[in-house]
Order: sequence, then structure tokens, then C-alpha cells
Amino acid sequence: MFHHAFTKKTFVHGISQYLRKYQFTVANELDLFDALQSAIAEDAAMNQLPWIQQDSIRSIMLSWTHSEWIPIVSVSRDYERNTITIKQRSKDQKSREHWWIPLNFASASAPDFERTSVDYFMPPVTEVTLNASELGIELRPDDWLIVNKQQTGFYHVLYNDANLWLIAKQLHDNHTHIHPLNRAAIFQDLGPLIENNEIQSVDVIFELLQYLQYEENLIPWNQVADTIVFLGKNLFGTLSHKMYNHFVRQLIRSMFIRLFEMPLHENLTNTDLLARQKIMEMACLVDLKECLDYTHNQAHEYIFGNVKFGNDMSYYAMYETILCLGVKYLSDMEFNAILDLFAKTERDTLWYDDLIYSLRCTQSQSHLRQYLNLMLGGNSTKSIMNDSESMMYLFYLFKSNIAARPVMWEFFESNYRVLCRSQMFVENFNRIAEYMTRVHREQFLDLRNKIVTELQKVGREKSVIAADSPRIGKKVKISEIFLEKFSNQTYEWFKRRQQSTHAASLGARSSATQIGHMFRAAGKFLRKVIMKKGR
Repeated sequence: MFHHAFTKKTFVHGISQYLRKYQFTVANELDLFDALQSAIAEDAAMNQLPWIQQDSIRSIMLSWTHSEWIPIVSVSRDYERNTITIKQRSKDQKSREHWWIPLNFASASAPDFERTSVDYFMPPVTEVTLNASELGIELRPDDWLIVNKQQTGFYHVLYNDANLWLIAKQLHDNHTHIHPLNRAAIFQDLGPLIENNEIQSVDVIFELLQYLQYEENLIPWNQVADTIVFLGKNLFGTLSHKMYNHFVRQLIRSMFIRLFEMPLHENLTNTDLLARQKIMEMACLVDLKECLDYTHNQAHEYIFGNVKFGNDMSYYAMYETILCLGVKYLSDMEFNAILDLFAKTERDTLWYDDLIYSLRCTQSQSHLRQYLNLMLGGNSTKSIMNDSESMMYLFYLFKSNIAARPVMWEFFESNYRVLCRSQMFVENFNRIAEYMTRVHREQFLDLRNKIVTELQKVGREKSVIAADSPRIGKKVKISEIFLEKFSNQTYEWFKRRQQSTHAASLGARSSATQIGHMFRAAGKFLRKVIMKKGR
């Protein structure tokens, strides 16, 4: 971070001075900081900056070297006065520490992302408000503003919605004007806000996502994946879910084809491998046909053709993902053939475990019923899994496969007496209770009481989760709050998008940028700003 903030030449000069001076003796961090201070003092350009003063580098560096956390920087703009308010807080909400934070800026009027030296050091205070001209920023009211170019600073950046709308418009017009690391940073920094329901409007999130249909760089895809999966899980079973899946399919199709239907490049980095896995997960999550066909063929060859993944590191690194997605929609013949393999295969093999754990991903209710009865039902011989494994798997299946939950609930209702014989059932039932929605709470409590009655026979009823426990529904509370706040807004956004699609062809990028709610909203916002400035 400081290598960029102080510029490469000055930073390396300071390090060199430090190494020469202390090469035959001992030193501490203050000696290093003083060497950097000396190098900066010799840099005529940097020496003119207002934050440079005696011992200032000590204060700046010490605010970082003894901190456990990293800052979250919030940036909001007053478009009438052309001022920028910058706030900082620790990622740990209980911490009150502050930092000297090196900030740099890019805007639509000055989109230079290559110069990563510091424009302004925010002092260790909660909030500052400065005019754009004081920061040396060329910034019109209708300009987008990006902070922390190329993510060289060790902090998160959050923007007000108005600036996000302007960024979204730029991403649609020509996303390459914003550096790929900063395109990734937008989603990386927004992700926790979305997942904690701290955003004010979901519309701008979908508008930002919409540009991804043009994105060919893997770095932004790597950062946006968790958000796309999170939104998909939240919207599961709602009126918006099919529209959301269609939306994501349109975003991801060309990237998936480029990665998985073209010849594979050699020497893939870990980032490349991770991005490929995440893109595959996103694509199959929304039932992209190309992804379903690809993973089904790969899984079929592995299961029935004994074709191993180990010869290709890109496949080997994500073969569990391929198997899971590849059995998502099996034919009855394929599913029954896999079950027949259990009786013909040695239990203690990796291949056997692969079959067991991949089948958790099936979306077929009839297959799930058959599978649960085989593994855990009253006629189960425990030949597939032992008692401990099967109970842990029960929880894992409920947690990971949302489509399986209604079927599993039926299974509990019909088999709770058998399940109660297991020493591990109650522990895992209590964990499953954390995923119980408010809609099904009454049904859950009824089953809980039946389990308590059954366990009273063996004196274990006290181990069942209490009926008023705050743990019940804990893991789905965030999703429920999301739907309360944004369900209608999400549905309306997709309806508007459908209407826009009917109104004009979105095949050409030039026309796509002329329509849609985003541009009407952005235009309305800018007109309002201009009217205020004219008063």
C-alpha cells in the first residue's frame, strides 16, 4: 500500500537507505519509518504535500502496523456544492481505532487508474468534508468517482447510491474505462452490505450486475460470484426467482462458453481456477443449458466410464463441483444405475464417497425420497453410511440443497421414530432448526414436540432445542429480512426490465445503453442537480 502511496522510486529509495544504514546492526520499525521520512523529504514533489511534516511518517505507519483490523471508507458527495464527505470506521464494529488512510481518486473527467500515488491522506478522524478542488480532483456533477485505484489501499470503499448509479451507467457504456481491479472492488466491497441487508436500494445492485454480460476479465467475476449466489438463494421460491435466473443466464452465457467450450489454456493461475469454478457454479445454479449439459457429461463419464479428473489440474481442483452440478437433473435410469453401483462398490473408496456426496445436489423430489429412504429410512441397512455419518449428512443435505427441504421435512414427519434411535440425530436436528423459516415454524414446533415425546422413553428429551430458542430460524433470518425489504422492489425491477426488452432490441450494445430504468433514474437525478445549481 505504501509502496504505491509514496511512489515506487521514493519508497525503494527509503528502503535502500534503511538497509545500508543498519546492515551491520540492529533496527526497529521506527528506524525504517525514519528512513522513509528522509526519502520523502528528498522528493521535491511529495515534500510539498500538506501532510508531510516532521515525524509524520511515524504517525502514519504506526496507525497501521499495530492494528488488528482494516478500515471501511464511506464516500458520499454533495453534487450541488461539489464536496466529498469521507468517513472511516473499523471493520470490527466494536473497535474505535482510526488510521491515516492513503486515498487516491479517479473520475469520469480524469480516469487515470495507472497513477496510484496518494492524493490525500485522511487523518485518523471519523469524518472529513472537502471540496473536490482541494483534493485536486477534476469532477463534474455528472461524473462518477472511484476511490482506491487498482485496490492498492488496504481498505474497503463504499459509495452513496447516486455515485453507484453513475458508475453503473459507465459500466454499461464502456466498462473498460474503469480498471478491472476496481470493477472487482465494487462488488467485493458491496457484497457484505448486500448480505447484511445494509443497502438502501436493490435496484442499483441489479443495474451494476447487468453490465457483466460484457465482462471478459475473470477478476470481477471472481468477486461478484458470492453476491449472485446469495441473491439467488434469497429469491428461491419467490415470484422473482425465474426472472432472476433468466437474467443471470443472459449475463453469464458468453463467459461460460468461452471458458468451457473452447480449448483450455495451459498454466492457469489459482485465480483463474477459482474463477472457473465460481462461474460454473453460478451458471448451473441458474440452469444455464450449456453448463448443465457440460457438467452432466463430465459426471456421467466419471461415474459410469471411470474417466478420472486427475490428469487435468483445472478439473481436478473442482471435480467435486462438477459432480454435484452434473447430477442435478438425472434421468430415472441414471439415478437407479447409481444406486445399483452402491451394492457393487467397495465402501472405503474415494469414488464411493464421491457418489454419496454428489447425490445431495439432485433436484428431483422422487429421487430425494428414494435416496433418503435408502440411507436413513426404516429399512436402511447402514451399508451405505454408518450411523454417525448419516446423521451428519442429514444436516449437510438440508443446509446445502434448498430444493430438498420440503422433501426432507416429509421424511422427518414419517421417520422421526426411526431417526430418534440415533445418538446423533438430536444434535443435527437442532442444527437444522436454525434453517427453519417463520412460515414453517408451527410445523417445526409440532414435529419437535413429537420428537421430545419419543425421546422421553429413553430420557433424552432435554437435549432437544427449546421451543423458544433464539437459534430457531437464525440462519435464514437475513434472507427473510431481505425479502421483507426488497421482494417487491426486486419484482418491479425485473418487470420493468422485461418491458424494456419488449420495447427495444438489447442485442446491440448502443441501444442497450439508451433504455432501462437505470438511465431514466440517472437522467432524473442529474436534471435535479442541474436545476439546483441554476438557482
